[in-house]
Amino acid sequence: MLAYNERAESSVPEGEDLSFDSAESIAYNTAAVNLRREIATLQDLAYGPSDPPANDDSPLHDPSLDAQSFIIRLHGRLVSYAGVVTKTIQYDGQSFTISGLSCVATDPGFQRRGLASLVVAAATSYMAGNGVDVGVFTCAPELVQLYSAAGAWMVAPDVLLVGSRDTDALTSASLGVVVLMRLFSAKTQAAATALLHGTIDLDLPLGQFW
Repeated sequence: MLAYNERAESSVPEGEDLSFDSAESIAYNTAAVNLRREIATLQDLAYGPSDPPANDDSPLHDPSLDAQSFIIRLHGRLVSYAGVVTKTIQYDGQSFTISGLSCVATDPGFQRRGLASLVVAAATSYMAGNGVDVGVFTCAPELVQLYSAAGAWMVAPDVLLVGSRDTDALTSASLGVVVLMRLFSAKTQAAATALLHGTIDLDLPLGQFW
């Protein structure tokens, strides 16, 4: 599920030295084991211990979703992260390449300093420049402002996002989250009416969602 646990962020306090290395971008599937462990550990710090635990070396992102990772370090320490997951879906008789933000997190000790906004902006720019047709993901209602400001994401109130057509599949409605979208390509702009007023099936294995 796409989530982010910071309720709001502010600029870096005046006078505080928080200079950071330039944001990194790397294909998650080719990332070194140590980097994957750092990312998993950050998720645990932000959201609580995972199952399996961070040192299990299980991938954070489904390898089939070809995740791209966006990372910010402060003084060499990984403190903020956003992943972009991508796949092709069928909608209304057409194929669309869709991407969504995944596992956005910031170290609790470095929250409220604008770092998540930076990784979200970088991840959104990546989608816009890499042939993605549709950007779509979910977030808690109180986080809409963050994503809107950082990546110009718009609320899609008439879209139902479903993990699959299985009866027990996770959906945006059952999870109580807000669907956010951006229509990047000319093809999606032409299909905007249908896309913004319907059900988008992610066609994921049962129990998965983004």
